[in-house]
Amino acid sequence: MYDHVVTINNTHWPAYWKPGATLVDLRMFDPNARSAKPRLIFRPEKLRELGIPAALIEAAAKSDPQGFLLFDDLPNQT
Repeated sequence: MYDHVVTINNTHWPAYWKPGATLVDLRMFDPNARSAKPRLIFRPEKLRELGIPAALIEAAAKSDPQGFLLFDDLPNQT
């Protein structure tokens, strides 16, 4: 599903890259799900425990659906 991984505060997150931008998924597996395919949910309290900056958590909380961040690539960067 994802073809890249980004690192935020030494924590790896799945990402999808497309020309000009990177989409980062800050959702986590639901700890209460007992199915073979647990669902992904946005857990801001756990992100805070992991040391993710508050500004990133707030931006992900405002996204639709929650938990995604879209970063525009910088010019001349790979």
